[in-house]
Formats: sequence, C-alpha cells, structure tokens
Amino acid sequence: MKAKPKKRKRLRFLSVLRLLLLLIVYGASLAAALIYFAVNELNKELPQDFSELLDYRPNRKSTVLSSDGEEIGSFSVENRKIVSLDRMPPHVPAAFLSAEDRRFFNHKGFDPIGIARAAFRNFRSDGEIKQGGSTITQQIIKQTLLVGEEVIGALDATPEEYEEIRKAQKYRRKAKELILAIRLERELTKAEILTIYLNHVYLGHGAYGVGAAARTYFGKEIEDVTIAEAAMLAGLVASPTKYAPHRNMQLARERQLYVLNAMRDEKYISDAERAVALAEPIALVDGSDLNHLASPYFVEHIRKVATQRYGNRELFKGGLKFYSTLDGRMQAAAEGALKRGLESLDRKLGFRGPIGKVPEKQRAAWTNGPAHPMSGASDDTSALSDAVLPDQTYGAMVVELPRNGVGVVVDLGPTHLPLVPDDARDVRAWRSPYDPKAPRPTEVIKVGDLLPVRLTPEGKAVTLAQRPKLQGAMVVMEPTTGRVVAAVGGYDWVASQFDRATQARRQVGSSIKPWIYAAAVEAGRTPVDMMVDGPYSVTTATGVWTPANYDNRYMGNVTLMTALAFSLNTISVQLAVQVGLDRIIEIMRGFGIQSDIPRHISISLGTPDLTPLEVATGYAGIANLGRRVTPRFFDLVTDTGGNVVEDLRTAPPGPQVISPEVAYTMVGMMKGVVQRGTARWALQIGRPAAGKTGTSANYRDVWFTGFTTDLLATVWIGRDDSTPIGDKITGGGVAVPIWVDFMQKAHPRTPVRDFPVPENVTFARVEPWSGSPAYPGYDEAVWAPFVRGTLPYPHLSGYPLSSFNQLIVAPALPNPPQSGGLQLKCSTLKCL
Repeated sequence: MKAKPKKRKRLRFLSVLRLLLLLIVYGASLAAALIYFAVNELNKELPQDFSELLDYRPNRKSTVLSSDGEEIGSFSVENRKIVSLDRMPPHVPAAFLSAEDRRFFNHKGFDPIGIARAAFRNFRSDGEIKQGGSTITQQIIKQTLLVGEEVIGALDATPEEYEEIRKAQKYRRKAKELILAIRLERELTKAEILTIYLNHVYLGHGAYGVGAAARTYFGKEIEDVTIAEAAMLAGLVASPTKYAPHRNMQLARERQLYVLNAMRDEKYISDAERAVALAEPIALVDGSDLNHLASPYFVEHIRKVATQRYGNRELFKGGLKFYSTLDGRMQAAAEGALKRGLESLDRKLGFRGPIGKVPEKQRAAWTNGPAHPMSGASDDTSALSDAVLPDQTYGAMVVELPRNGVGVVVDLGPTHLPLVPDDARDVRAWRSPYDPKAPRPTEVIKVGDLLPVRLTPEGKAVTLAQRPKLQGAMVVMEPTTGRVVAAVGGYDWVASQFDRATQARRQVGSSIKPWIYAAAVEAGRTPVDMMVDGPYSVTTATGVWTPANYDNRYMGNVTLMTALAFSLNTISVQLAVQVGLDRIIEIMRGFGIQSDIPRHISISLGTPDLTPLEVATGYAGIANLGRRVTPRFFDLVTDTGGNVVEDLRTAPPGPQVISPEVAYTMVGMMKGVVQRGTARWALQIGRPAAGKTGTSANYRDVWFTGFTTDLLATVWIGRDDSTPIGDKITGGGVAVPIWVDFMQKAHPRTPVRDFPVPENVTFARVEPWSGSPAYPGYDEAVWAPFVRGTLPYPHLSGYPLSSFNQLIVAPALPNPPQSGGLQLKCSTLKCL
C-alpha cells in the first residue's frame, strides 16, 4: 500500500519532463520558424547574386591636362588599381589575414571563435575597442553591398529615440551582413573572396586596395612591397587616418609590430624575418605626391568649378577630359617663387628655435645612420631615407658648437655639414622666449638639438629651412583672355588644402586705389591734377574719421600720378569723397568682383576683403582697356568619345566697364608705380610693366599685382589668423620681389613692347611732381597719357623750343594716318 505514492511521484516527474521537452521542442521550432521568417524577409531586401562584387572595372575617371598635354590631375570615385592574387607576394595577403581574419580558411563567412577572441581582448583593454570580430567576408559585404545601410537622415526625434533607431539599424545591418557573408562563401572560392578584399579595402589617402596603396605610400608596385611594408599596409585597415605613417609614424610602427607578431604567430614568417622587418627603414614618397599628380590647388579649383557645372556623378564617373589653361613652366616658377619668398621673409623675422631634441642615448644611432626627411605639416623626423637630396628638408642634429661662438655643425645621418655663416650666427644668437606664466632659465642652442635644414646648391653646407608660419598665394593670368596659367594657394598643399588664391578673402589695402583713381579719371580728373596731401577728416555716421598715410608723413601739393605712385592715403580718401562710393563699387562689380564691399568711406583705404583671384581679375579689366575679363581655368571639356561638352574659347567678350581711354590713362599712372613709386623693384624684369602695391592695416596683408602686355600676376602674403606679419612689412618690400622672381623665370619670351594705345588718348611730356610741362633735357620727365579733351591748358602750348635738337619723340599713336607727304610725330609742343 505504501508503494503507490512513490509511483505517482515518478509519473508526475516524467510528466513534467515530457512537458519541458515538448516546450523546448515547440520553442525551438518557433524560434527556427521566426528566424526562417526573418531571414526570408531580409532576403527580399538583399541582392540575389554577387555579380557586382566580380565587376572591378573602375569607373571612368575624369582627367585634367595642362596646356602642353601633360596629365596634372584626375577625378574618380576611388583611387584603385586592380591586382590579381598571383601577382602579390605571399606576405601581402598573409599580413592582412593575420591582422584581420586569422581563421579565414576555416570559417564559413562568420567566425564565432574570432568574435569571442575579439570580445575577450576588448574586455581586457578596459572597454577600448582593440580588435574587431568581423571576418574578411563580412567586411567585403559591408563595404560593397551594404554601403549606407546605417544612414538614418534627419528625423523628428529626441536624442534617446534617435539612438534607439540607430541601434536598430545597426542590428538590422549586422543581420544582413551575416546572411550575405554565408551566401557569398557558398558562391565564391576563398581565393576569389580574398582577391576582392585586397583590391577593395580602403587604406587611407584615397587609396583603395593594396595596389593603389603601394604606390601611394611607397611609390612602388605591389610586387616590390617588402614584409615590413606589407605589415604597415595591413595595419591601416583598423583606422586609415590614425595609423597613417605620414601623420604619425610612431603609431604606424606600433600597429606594424602588432601585425608582424600576428604573422609570426600564424607561421607566415619566422622570428628572423620578423626581426629584419622591424629593423627595416620605411621610405615614404613625398607627401605632395599624395594629392593629384601636380599643381594640386589648381586642380582642386577645377574640381569645384566642374562639380557646380556638371555634377559629381558626371565628374567622378563620366570620363570627362579637361583641357586646362595651366602652363607647367609658369606653374613651377610660381610655386618656387612663392616658396622662396615665404622662406626668405620667415628667416628675416627670426629663427624660432630647434624643432626637437635627440636623447643622448640615441645620438650614436643617429650618426652614420639614414637621413631623416621631413614632409607634411609637422616637424616629424621619423621617416628615413638612404640619401640626402637637394630641395628636400631634413632633420639635422647639432653636433658641434665651437667655443669661439661662431659656426654650427649638424649631423644629417649620412654626413656632417656646417650651417652657412648667416644661419649659424642666428642659431647661436637664439634665446628661448620668456614665459611669465612658466618662468624658467633662458635656453640656448645645444648639442643634440634638431634643426630643419636643406642642402646648399653646391652641397657643401646646409641652410636653415624652418617651415614658415606665414602663408601666401599667387594667381597668374593672361590679362586679355582671362586664362589662368598658374595658381598657388599656399606654401604646402600637404600641410593645408585651403586654397588662399580663390577662397581666402583678405583686406586689400592700397590695392583698391586703381579702381578709385579710374572713377576719378572718368569724372574728368587728369594725372597732373594737383591735390593736397595733408591731414584730412571725414564726418561719418559713427564720428569723425581722420586717415593717415603709411608713415604718418605728408607730401603737401602733389599730382595724382605721384599720389598713386607713392600710395598716398589722404588723396585716395579725397577722391572717393569727390566721385562717390557708388561709382567706385559699380566699377569693381563691373570688373567681376563679387565679395561684399561695405558702402563706407573706409573702402578708400582698402577695407574690403577680396580673394587674390578677384584682385587679379579686377586689374585684368584695366589692363584689357576697361573690358571685363572672366577668369577661366580650362578652355575645353570633352567626353569619353571626344565630343565637345563645353568650349570656353568661344565665349563672347565681357562688357565695357570703363572706356579704353580711361583704362589706358590708368595703365600709364600704374606704370609710374613701377618706374618711380612703391614697386620700383619690378623694373628688374626689363619690360614695361604697371601695377600697384597694397598693405593692409597693421601690416596684416601685403599685395602686389603687376602686369605686362603678356602676363598679369597677383601676389598675396599674410597669416591665416590675420595677425600682423611684422613691423614695416609692406607690399613693395615683400610681394614685389616674389613677383619679380616669378616674372624673370616665367615671362613669355616675346618681344619687349609697351602697352597698346587706344584711340582718344593724348600724350604730354610732364614733370611728375608739379605736373607742369617738362623742359627739354629734364631727366625725370615722363610721357603722361590723357583722355582726349582733358589736357590742361599749360600743356597745349608746351615748353618753348630753342632748337630742333630739343624735340623729343612721343609714344607712337595707333594707326597713324598714311599720306604721300611728310608724316609728323607728336612733339613736346602738343599731342592732341
């Protein structure tokens, strides 16, 4: 009778067990059904085949050609070079497999073991993500078929709701990624998947795939990449920006070590090969080669213009061909002149101190070791090179400081060389600036300090080559066509991609004066009109404004031609008051200047902020006899079939803004700036030239725009933060020498000729200071142009002649009348 309760308990236990088993079976079935349903639903949104992954013909890139037919840049969606797996050295795929997917050949698309290992490693690193769990197959899916899956866009949601939506999108993308990875593994071989990955992965600096990355970073084909270089490339996958060797060689080396250790652990390389790879110096190609093929500022401006006209899709995929206006010889001359000018000015402003210090324990390794080239925006000297080349900046360690206080010897690695005497003197005289917040003993140059240096032309010494804190820009164009033949937007494209030639709006200072004087000449003023240069006040809405000249000195009674030549501020203000601001602004707008121009009398001293391209364009309008010039960076655009998309050479001429005779009178007055004014240094080019210097308030910006009959160039120098350049730094002293340097090297070898004279222009030989007729034999006399009908009375009769030997021939007028009798030329008596 007592056995029955035990039996009932056993039956009850079995019933519960059966129920649990049934629940598990039904639950598993339900879960499987739900998963099946979810997979089916997701599959409807996924591609049914993987043909897109096998089609690796790159989109048709658009190219930019210089005027002599050389390719100077290209635009494409991706910088990609397809390389087959059998062309790659075995250590290249081995490096990527070791770094990204060690169990690649063992999993079927996703790797639970790899995910667990990554989770454990990340957990041990205090939550910092050290290693990802995605397989190479999953990475391919994410980078190709699921691009943009997590993009949400603008939503009317709170931050918490937005975060929840973002997480849901991420999980949904992960699920799709997993499904597609498994499907891809079924349809493609491991070799095919690995080939796609190595040709598709982004490795920084615009390089997609190992073929493009090998050329981008090391300037070599993938077949020539070493184990050390392969490990560095594989290390970039985790974060192409963070581990880029151009940005931070130390971090890149740390990541390289991680990859080399993984390659050794996976038996791809031996301990000896690992040691050799770690000791191998990494030679990077110059940073300037990473951006376009040449003339990066010029090419980048073409990209911006082309994007506005044709759209991104056509530009980056349509295979357009841009026949640019760039002249390679002039571009090289402009870049060189601007760079030399900035470095020269920076040196005049003083040596700023060493860029670093080599620890005493490492100095022996520096000596007789490789050279340390410097590139980019930083003073990093971790890059290595076997040779010391001219025109390259290197980090050099101070090794000798003679006790007599003269001379400095530096160690570049392969060789010891002295600093040139002037630089050595500045370096020995340097003292660290005093900081009241952190007072410390004044520092001097010491053995072990690092200096930036460059070889002298003969290679027997070095000069300081500290990176200028200044910036500059230059625009060069043909004044009658508007063809921009050269443009430089800064000291170094790698350090700063901001294009100061076309984007930087800076205060123009006295560069504005030609447009003010043009309005005055148009209103009836002449080059010999007398005005008083002295204290002058203007009542404005905010009070009384009393401008002053550059040096707070006044010249008294002066002619307009002298006032412009010596850039007298008070005369410019008086003219602006007389002709009115509206006409001045109208002339500037007519010449194509689009930046904001405040309607305030202060514009007479150059307060408007304009780009160098706008200033060049406005001066070109004067050089083009008053007709607007539209700047262009390319002449012709064709498609892949050679069909003309746009031909800018057939564009109609611009409108006439001021009359030709007014414009030519201004050219004559601007020639005076070069002949006897603030730009006298420009006389060195040996050709008739006209122009105007400019210096903004507190010496923040300096300018010079000058032109001949063939070429116009604008030079701007300043600091990006608009702080003063230095005391008494002017356009005539800084910008004009850069302009001369460029013109002497790049000006077309055309016959020397003066500016063509339009109709309705009269000449008189005048004394430029008083404006009176010049007597024969007066050395400082000049031929001044006048708008016909405005020649002052004293010049109608001229200075009396006592001999025909005193007759001085005036400039020839255009189209002199032809007759069978005697032809008379304009003399000092009159030229009407």
